Amino acid sequence: MNIVVSDDDGRSCRSLLMVQVQPVYHNTVNFTESSKAVSVFENTGPLQTITQVHAHGEGHVLYEIIFPSTVYFTIVSETGEIKNSYNIDLDRNPELAQTLLVVRAYNMLHPSDSATITVNITVQPRNLRGPMCQPAIYVAEIPEDSPTGMSLTALSCVDKASNNRTLQYQMENSQIPPGSFRMERNVLQVNTTLDCDSIVMASLGFQYQATILVTDSGSPQQTTRIQVLVTVSRVNEYQPECPRRFSFSIPENAAFGDFVANVNGTDRDYPFNNIEYSILGTQNVFYIGRRSGNLYVLGPLDYEEQKSYPLTINLKDLDNDVNPQAQRVKQCNITINVQNVNDRAPVCTPEIETRTIYSTLASTANIMTLQCYDDEEGSQLTYTIVGGNINGRFYMNDNRLFHNTFSYNRDGIFDPLNFELLVEVTDSRSTPRLSTTATIIVHVIPWTTTVPTTAAVTTTMASKKPIILYRTEEYWAPDPWFVVVLTLTGILLLSALGLLFWQFCCRKAPTDTSQPLLQNRDKMTERNYIVTEEPSKDKGKVSAEGESLQHNFDGSAQDPVTGQYYLFDSSSGARRWM
Repeated sequence: MNIVVSDDDGRSCRSLLMVQVQPVYHNTVNFTESSKAVSVFENTGPLQTITQVHAHGEGHVLYEIIFPSTVYFTIVSETGEIKNSYNIDLDRNPELAQTLLVVRAYNMLHPSDSATITVNITVQPRNLRGPMCQPAIYVAEIPEDSPTGMSLTALSCVDKASNNRTLQYQMENSQIPPGSFRMERNVLQVNTTLDCDSIVMASLGFQYQATILVTDSGSPQQTTRIQVLVTVSRVNEYQPECPRRFSFSIPENAAFGDFVANVNGTDRDYPFNNIEYSILGTQNVFYIGRRSGNLYVLGPLDYEEQKSYPLTINLKDLDNDVNPQAQRVKQCNITINVQNVNDRAPVCTPEIETRTIYSTLASTANIMTLQCYDDEEGSQLTYTIVGGNINGRFYMNDNRLFHNTFSYNRDGIFDPLNFELLVEVTDSRSTPRLSTTATIIVHVIPWTTTVPTTAAVTTTMASKKPIILYRTEEYWAPDPWFVVVLTLTGILLLSALGLLFWQFCCRKAPTDTSQPLLQNRDKMTERNYIVTEEPSKDKGKVSAEGESLQHNFDGSAQDPVTGQYYLFDSSSGARRWM
């Protein structure tokens, strides 16, 4: 602006005045709070942000720590972040547990424009160590019959960080098998029945595994794990058990060493069914495998002598306890039933029967009855003629022998006078069937009257008691080689005799012809003969002279067995060999 100065004289001067107005500065930097408290943990590492302060003000505000002079804390001047310069370890620097910092915020252009705030930093100890426990690992061996609730050990644990204020004990869920143990405060106890009698436990070496978790009350909470290894020793708890089956069968024709049955005892102790078998008492019919329990035949069996064998089998378990002498025994009563097998043939007494009958015997008359029996129970004997029944003259009705009509017709069928019948006696109608053969020798005496063809009057003679002539013949059955030698020798001898006889006949004149055996019956003449019994060649060389009687031999016949001809008296039945 222009300033004019004038005086009374009218003189004046003019000057330009420059006025510069300076503003008045007011403090604008301030904190909304006068103090601030913060808590941090130790051992968090260096340069960790502890807290941040913020001041309001115009312009660019900066921050600084004005009290105390420390190297452990620093502040970022632009942002107001308070950080620790070094790792705070209360064990090394316990004075850092409580630190009071005065922080000044100021205007960078007007440093006098400032404000302060108090920051209280509390460093809490960091829980880095878990509780220390004794024992650190628990190893023990207990019997498998240990009761539920039995105390195994009491843990002794300390925690310096929490001053042993509160410790928690619990079992982790990693138990093998689950739920085997429990914790009552600091005491380890059995929680359930321990069992060694399983394949699973055998695969684990009969060892139970668990983990105890001990937790302190520090911040953060720290834990300690205690490994539990409990080996359960085997105890022989159970007695061997008898098989469910107590009766077995074996046929009576079983041979030595034949398998009868398996006793198959059981034992719930591990190792399972580890049993030793034996038969109590004295017997020599069966024996049993010591470890297998297989029952075998040792001696002969006979259903007819003994139908069943009661046996007492002794079962003794082995290796089911840590003490080898701790064994359990069980007696089992079983019965071996012998099954009847047809192994005995029928027996006939006597084996050879001899009967003599007349040919005129009635066909309904029983010639004889075979006496046969069979020791087998329930057997039914059947009788069948299998040999010697020429022309089918005999048949069997049960065990009785009957005959059909005989035929002694020289112009027709002429039956033998001696029959040697072979009767097969079978003991059963189903297999297996056993049989025996009985021999019946039947001598048949023909009772016929031959009437001579004549024109003369037939005189009826009084019946006379027939005389039966017996002839005993012996035979010798040499060895085959002797028969061959004897045959060759006989042929040579007969050849020599024939040659001599031929030479003798050529020199001698022929003799008169022989007279006829029987006289001409047309002349009605009779001729008497003396009938005698030929000497027998029995073992005692006994001979008997037949009674001399007067007979009229009016017929002749040929013996079908020997082929020799004989004369016979049709009225008396007497014979005379020619």
